[in-house]
Amino acid sequence: MAQFTPRDEDVAFQPPPMTWRSWYTVVMLGVILMLSHIDRGVISLLVQPIKKDLGLSDTEMSVIIGIAFSSAYIVAGLPLSRLADHASRKLILVAGLSFWSVATAASAMANSFGALFAARMAIGAGESVQAPASLSLISNVVPRHRLPRAFSIYSTGGFVGMAASMVIGGVLIGHLAEMPDITLPVLGTLHDWQMVFLICGIPGLIVATLFFFTVPEPPRPPKSAATPKKQLPGRDVFDFLKDNRVFYIPMFLGASLWSIEALGMTAWRVAFFERSYGWGPQTAGPLLGIIGIVTMPFGLAAGAAIGEWLDKKRYPDAMLRLYCWSHALMLPLSILAVLVWDPWAAVILWALSNFFTGVGHPGMNSAIQIVTPNHLRGQVSWLYLFFVSIVGSGMGPMIVALTTDYVLQDEAQLRWAMVLVAGTLGPLGLYLSFRSMKPYGEMVKRIWAAEEAARPA
Repeated sequence: MAQFTPRDEDVAFQPPPMTWRSWYTVVMLGVILMLSHIDRGVISLLVQPIKKDLGLSDTEMSVIIGIAFSSAYIVAGLPLSRLADHASRKLILVAGLSFWSVATAASAMANSFGALFAARMAIGAGESVQAPASLSLISNVVPRHRLPRAFSIYSTGGFVGMAASMVIGGVLIGHLAEMPDITLPVLGTLHDWQMVFLICGIPGLIVATLFFFTVPEPPRPPKSAATPKKQLPGRDVFDFLKDNRVFYIPMFLGASLWSIEALGMTAWRVAFFERSYGWGPQTAGPLLGIIGIVTMPFGLAAGAAIGEWLDKKRYPDAMLRLYCWSHALMLPLSILAVLVWDPWAAVILWALSNFFTGVGHPGMNSAIQIVTPNHLRGQVSWLYLFFVSIVGSGMGPMIVALTTDYVLQDEAQLRWAMVLVAGTLGPLGLYLSFRSMKPYGEMVKRIWAAEEAARPA
């Protein structure tokens, strides 16, 4: 394995000091992330009404929730992430946000499995540009010692988006359920869940316009003589990952297993409350959403503070240490939340689980940006998000559904399907994440040494 060597231009380049515009850019990127999670996640709240109107099984719903979205994300994501490493990330984000917002609204016209599958594919393709472009932008406007704080603000958008999809969807479905079906020109007659999709797609077009006119494209590190004048071929990107595989492989695989467990639990959480406790989506959705909105920002803020404190203490593995230990605390709480037989105890345990998930989130995002060369961050970020969001969202809901439909053969046993998935994949993901800590720390030490050598005597 080749030794990790920081690039001269990455060592020399430092983003300018933080200004109000820098923080504004981070906040706007968080808003875009929030919208992506609302548009992708609101469908989890609509499982039961969609199943009823379209006559679908749990497995068919899991295909729409997961595979439809993730397959398009994979196909579109790699070329677009390569584009984000060289072209205007601002314009890429505006185009992607506009596209997936229109696709979300278009889900309102779905009246069959195929139509809803196609709409979810369009959402996945549009959202594939969000993370690579956003993470690359943040790394160029925020100094390294402020990355945990910046990523906590950015990640707040994602967690608030997931929670807001439950609150907004629950409130809308509760309100619209009391109304007769609505007939609109061109769109025809829409059920309540179709109206939810139509309403959720509108804000993205407004934010895309605002982002285009108010956020500038930041400069990248200047190219040295050794920097390729043209985009690196995919083989060279692969070679970089192979040379540093002792960090990237366990980190990617561990994150993948974590996401399968976490997103599998999240996708079926509202259905779990309905089947186990009799709470409908109009009750469980807003309640779980509010819990997420309250707990996640506190967790992210705590994670940012702890991450910056560990960095000041000069722990080279600070960011991954934060990520791993917070997940070690989160996992048993997540499993217990499914095992308890009182709904309010489950809500409290999930709130604590959400908090510790938030604590660890800034660490992983910061770690990847710190050790990945600037000209590869879009592609490596896409690969990380492929394992975290796409493998997780594609396989997590389906693994839970397959366990319910074919192993337990009873949808009322959803509780035990979730326990089996979390209890199997969670510990394995935790083990792999801890395995990535030491090689990550070695890479950071080499970056520190290169920066020290570059300082004037």
